[in-house]
Amino acid sequence: MSRFISRTILASPLAVLLAALLAVITGCAVAPAAGQTAGQTASGSSGSGPVINLGDQQQELQTLLRASGVLRGARYRVNFVEFDSGPLVDAGFAAHRIDVGTMGDLPASLAVRSGLPVKAVAVDLPIGASEYLLAKPGITAIAQLRGKPVAYTTGTAEQAFALRALKSAGLTQAGVHQVNVSLLQLGTVLESGAADASVVSVEQKVDYQQTHPTAKVLANVDTVSPPSYGYLLATTAALASPVKRADISDLTRRLILAQNWAKTHQSQWVTDYYVDVEHQTTAAARLILAAGGTETYEPITPAVSSALQGVVGLMVGAGAWPKTFSVAPLYSAAVSRRYNALLREVPQHG
Repeated sequence: MSRFISRTILASPLAVLLAALLAVITGCAVAPAAGQTAGQTASGSSGSGPVINLGDQQQELQTLLRASGVLRGARYRVNFVEFDSGPLVDAGFAAHRIDVGTMGDLPASLAVRSGLPVKAVAVDLPIGASEYLLAKPGITAIAQLRGKPVAYTTGTAEQAFALRALKSAGLTQAGVHQVNVSLLQLGTVLESGAADASVVSVEQKVDYQQTHPTAKVLANVDTVSPPSYGYLLATTAALASPVKRADISDLTRRLILAQNWAKTHQSQWVTDYYVDVEHQTTAAARLILAAGGTETYEPITPAVSSALQGVVGLMVGAGAWPKTFSVAPLYSAAVSRRYNALLREVPQHG
């Protein structure tokens, strides 16, 4: 993994997407950690048949669906295409590599800005504070970050969270020096001293605080607003096919069931994902799960689209994007009705 750290104040999301697209096109010539792994399949059917190409991140959905066993009996196969970030999932859509993909709110808004032919088929919220603005020891307030290096990844949900957190203390993106590294490096830049604060996942927070117990969390996703929804997007081409559309709805139902399984099988989920995939110790993994680790699916409502429109306003207000635009094209009334009805049919635990 490259240790190169770039520092920037502004970056064009369209440029990020184009660069990500190049990474996808040339993915066979790079290591998986650079952004993509080869597709892996799982199914409840055997042999040839319908396939859903699913853009995943860090093998999370792949592990969840396999560990829970909810794909048994499905009439289709799922081909998992792994990416390292939401912008790379957007690039997977642009390269026609995937039918469905998961990402955070900023990449979802970037999909609209880039004109990708996709629609929101499901949204979720994390249970617990799954994302943190963590500072090195000695920094105890966001206001102390003015003019200092702060790490977050351009074009990702982590950037939107960082801007929300900075805004709560009267700071903008231009008020700090962004350290723009990959999501996987956000924890290591604190350790190396390249950043005074970083947006980190719960795993990275646990790792850093084990060796720096006085490091303070300055903000988390529960202390900033509006809520930061996760998105499951599907291509309009896939949704235009009655058969494919039905399969995507069925996969969404199984994802809800899989999250229910994770909430009632937490010990197994800790082992199957955080230990076996994320390579955490069992002790660290239990700390991770105590802080978060699961999601709950939410209805698609005007409040959801309003929150995403707020992300656009946040980026424009920070000077990161030149002008505003409507996120309405991401939503389809018919798709939202089907999904909301599905949620009523499949009660969620936890």
